[in-house]
Amino acid sequence: MKRLARVLGGAAVLALGCSEPSGPVAGDLIVSLAGPLQARAVKFRLVGPRTAVGSGGTGYRVYAANLLADTMHLIVVAPLGTTLGPGPIARVSVPDVRRVGAYVAIVDEVAGPTYALQNPTQFTLTVVRP
Repeated sequence: MKRLARVLGGAAVLALGCSEPSGPVAGDLIVSLAGPLQARAVKFRLVGPRTAVGSGGTGYRVYAANLLADTMHLIVVAPLGTTLGPGPIARVSVPDVRRVGAYVAIVDEVAGPTYALQNPTQFTLTVVRP
């Protein structure tokens, strides 16, 4: 009986030690662009809990403004002579990466390689963990 209690107690300690942290886990999320056309710049909204933003090593210029408590407006611009490739365009720091589903990126405007406006419905943004 004592042996069974020790085995069960040891299993409980191992199970508790291997669980995920119970509090928020701060970190970064990636915003990625997809679409059939080339884009020189994209303006979008990121809706979700308070965030901070950076280019995330993409080489793109990122401009951001928090106009509402849960909405950040961003503009991402490719360097002169290049376009935004499909894939990561910005990195955002968030208070809890496990809540990635709480973030939605909405394309507002897209400029093509010659700065002509493109149809924003042809582009999509996703927010994912790196």
